[in-house]
This record gives sequence, structure tokens and C-alpha cells, in this order.
Amino acid sequence: MIRYNGFSINAYVFQGYVLRNRRIGFAHERELAVKLWRKGFAVIRAPASGSKTKRIVYPDIVAIKNGYVLAIEVKTTHGEKPIYIPAHQVQKLKEFIKRSGGEGFIAVKIIGSGEWRFLKIDNLVKTRRNNYKVDKELLTKSYRLSDLIAIVAGNKRLDDYLD
Repeated sequence: MIRYNGFSINAYVFQGYVLRNRRIGFAHERELAVKLWRKGFAVIRAPASGSKTKRIVYPDIVAIKNGYVLAIEVKTTHGEKPIYIPAHQVQKLKEFIKRSGGEGFIAVKIIGSGEWRFLKIDNLVKTRRNNYKVDKELLTKSYRLSDLIAIVAGNKRLDDYLD
């Protein structure tokens, strides 16, 4: 038996739950990789991202177009629920972009609408425990896929001119 969220559950059931969630997460990563590929990006999905690989740090997806490198960590949310991101995942992304000269994003798939939103890691808000939180307000101000493509093409959103 394993304790999970205050409940005792069978270890086999718990392992199946975790494996199912990981498979679903991989499917969302693949979906985003295909979308970016169809928009003209060269895309690599790290098959072992999130595994216990300690020596090498890399994001879920690396997308490159016109010399612009995007390092992307993929998350999902249902509706308007906040997303909590462990500090080590953000640090991993920051280390990768430092080495690659790219830009880091958290890609959020909103389950139900199917919409993808992209947040620059510099815009993430730290929690009291030094992790990061993406709430409804931050998600509303984030980029859509079309905005991300425009940035790579050298175009700016209108609100980028407002300070």
C-alpha cells in the first residue's frame, strides 16, 4: 500500500495512474510538436524529459525557426485552474536557454478548449515556497500560437508597444 494525497491505495493502481498521466502528457507534447512542425519550425521532443536524467538538462520541446530557439516546458490545465511548476523545472529550462541562447516558454494546453497558450519564463510568479504559479490572469496575458509565430517572424503584438 502507498499513501497518496492522504489515501492508502494499492501500489499497482498508483503506478497505473502515474503511467496513464505520463502517457497523456506525452500525447500533449507530441501534439504541440506537430503543430509547431506544421508552422515551419524544426522541432525536437525530448523523449526522456521529466525522467530521472540528472546530468543533462533539456526541456520537453525545442523548436527552431529562422535561427530563433524556443525551449518549451509543456503543462496542461482544466479551465481556469492554476498550474504549479516546481522550481527545478524552471531552473532546468533557464540552464538550457543560457546554453542555447534561446528563449524559454511554458506552453499550457487548456483542456476542453484545446487552445495552447505560451508564457515567457521571465513572467512567471514565484510562490512562497519558491515554486512557480500560473493563474488565470497570467494565462490571459500569455501568447497564443499565432503570437509566438509572429514573434519569430519579427513582428510584435500591439500590446508590446504599450508599457
